[in-house]
Amino acid sequence: MKRYVMTFAAVVVTFVGLTGIRIDIHASSADPLISTVPKSIKKYVHSINSEDWESYVNSYSPDRRLTNFPSEAQRNSRTGILSVKSIEISEIKEISEKDIHEVQPYFSEIDKGLYQGVRYFYVGLNYHVHHENEFFYNGVRYETFAVGTLHGEEYILGNEFVYNFDPLQSSGYAFGSAAEREAIIREERRLGGNSKPPGNGEIQPQRVVSSIIISFTNQNHTIGLWTILREHIQEIMKKAKPHAWK
Repeated sequence: MKRYVMTFAAVVVTFVGLTGIRIDIHASSADPLISTVPKSIKKYVHSINSEDWESYVNSYSPDRRLTNFPSEAQRNSRTGILSVKSIEISEIKEISEKDIHEVQPYFSEIDKGLYQGVRYFYVGLNYHVHHENEFFYNGVRYETFAVGTLHGEEYILGNEFVYNFDPLQSSGYAFGSAAEREAIIREERRLGGNSKPPGNGEIQPQRVVSSIIISFTNQNHTIGLWTILREHIQEIMKKAKPHAWK
C-alpha cells in the first residue's frame, strides 16, 4: 500500500511542477472564500480555534447565549464543542429566504421584528477533534446558520447540524464535493444503526485522493494535463488492494 501512496505522491508532484498549481485543500485567512463569510461566523470559528469561550458565547445573539459556559467539568472532560481541536470553513453558500423554510424550518421561529438583515447559510466546517462522536468528528460536518444584526452588531441567531441533505439537494444548494458525499454516506450509516466513524477517525486514502481531485478540478488549467493525472490516479487505484480504499 505504501508503494502506491508514494507513486501517487510522485505523480502529484510532477503534475504540480508542470502546471504551477498551488494545492489548497483547506481555506485560509488569505482565501477569497473567507471574504464571503459573515463576520459572526468568522468570530465563531476563530473563538473555537483560540479557545476564547467568552468570544464564542458572544458570537450568538443575546437570547441564544449559554450561561456559565464552559463549566469546570466540561473543560476537564472536553465534551461538546470543547472536544474540537481546530475548525475551519471549507465550503459556504447563502440560502435564500424563500428556500430556508424547506431547508431548515426551525429558522422560521427567528424574531425578524427584533433582528435586522437576517441571512441564512449552508456551511461545511472541517473539524479536527480530540475524541470522535456522533456530533463532532474528524472531517467536514455540515451546518446551517442564521445570522442577523441587533443594534448594529451581527450575531448568530441559530445553527443546526444537517442530518437530511435532500432539501438542500432539491433546492440546488448541494456542493457536490467529496466531503459532502462522505457526510451524506455517514448520515445514512448512522440512521442505519452504524454510527462508528469510518477508519476510527484516521485519514482515508480515498478521502485524500477525492479532496485533491476536487482541488485540481476547481483550477482553470489545461484539460490535457488534468486528463493525464486522472488516468494515473485511476491506474494506481486499480492496482491497490480494494480494502485499502474503503
